[in-house]
Amino acid sequence: MHKRLVLHFFLLFTPILLAQNKMSFESVDSITYRQYINNEWDSLIAVGKMAFNNNIDFKYLRQRVGYAYFMKADYYASQKHYEKALLFDKKDVNSLTYLYYCGLYTANETYTRYREGFLPQELKTQFKIKPFKIVSSFDLEYNYKINNSLVRGNPTYQRAGLATDLGYRLNLYQSVSTYSQQNDSSNIKQNEYFALMNWAVTPHLSVACGYHYLKSNVDEIYSYKTYVQGPHNSTIVYKTTDTISVGLAGHVFFSKLNYNLSRFNFGLTGSIMNYDSVSTQQLGLQASVTLPGKLNTYLKTSVYGIFDSSNNNRLIVSQTVGALLSPKLWIEGSVLLGNQKLFTDHNGLYIYNSIDPTTFRAGLTAFFKIVPKTSLYINYSFDNKLIEYNQTNYNQHSFSGGIIWKI
Repeated sequence: MHKRLVLHFFLLFTPILLAQNKMSFESVDSITYRQYINNEWDSLIAVGKMAFNNNIDFKYLRQRVGYAYFMKADYYASQKHYEKALLFDKKDVNSLTYLYYCGLYTANETYTRYREGFLPQELKTQFKIKPFKIVSSFDLEYNYKINNSLVRGNPTYQRAGLATDLGYRLNLYQSVSTYSQQNDSSNIKQNEYFALMNWAVTPHLSVACGYHYLKSNVDEIYSYKTYVQGPHNSTIVYKTTDTISVGLAGHVFFSKLNYNLSRFNFGLTGSIMNYDSVSTQQLGLQASVTLPGKLNTYLKTSVYGIFDSSNNNRLIVSQTVGALLSPKLWIEGSVLLGNQKLFTDHNGLYIYNSIDPTTFRAGLTAFFKIVPKTSLYINYSFDNKLIEYNQTNYNQHSFSGGIIWKI
């Protein structure tokens, strides 16, 4: 017991001792190895920082510091050091394995799949990793909206999505959905198909391109009177109700360039939409950061510019904040400001082309992990919507629920 106390005292004051004496490769290697085998994570990190500041850098030091951060559940910092270790030895199994785990624990699927491709075959077999999966995930979503307008019905929306792994760096996501709404003088039904291809150029840089097809059927209901001369010169009036169906088709082409660096993520998006004889272009910039701490709190800001052929240009600003409240509960809140007419969101998955554009939206989403590969989510959103022809507003409450299966 006495020897263990002496060793603990020595390790605790190692950074001070090193600061007073000239550091060397041998001393750093020896001290950090002892700290590593004795689980002295804070002291190991402190010695590592001092060594790097004195231009002492080698593979095992990076791996030890990376592992210390990993044990402290700081996966972004751990990833940084294991990537540095990989520069010394690109085929090192230890570094490759922990980079794979860092991708998993930071919920970065693109990064994780990229790292999976470089694992040795025995680990791929052990982790049940395959280069191709015809179904890598499946999700379902249902949405019901309630509004306080006398001339607008309550819309419903259903969607099913399917992801396919075409390789370690290439993924295809497809979705089909349907939207319906009954209004005062029309019935609206819209069917949609969406496809998004994502390619990881490097572990940190990815490119995505997508296509979204919309087919809307608007049934306009109107009534008229027919006057017919009856017996003895009387007039008979017939009231008739007819329905005229008008079909509209829309095509949206979407692209995204995404770059992530440790806790920071940056995105540049663009889309072109042709719908109802209106051509719309959209450009967007996104930036997010995950803050240190066990809650993994992140902040994301997005700015979009929308330009259409009718010169109705507009700006949309979005702010999102999310946090991990427990290992099985994640919450996210968001606010969107600006006229969202023909707005393309969530990497092109959602197209807001409803009859009345939203001018303000605030929402809250909760994700529940019920088993390791299955999650449920619920969402509430409040929308302030604009009836354009008379410039009046009404409120809409949106309730969504869904399930995601990882296969």
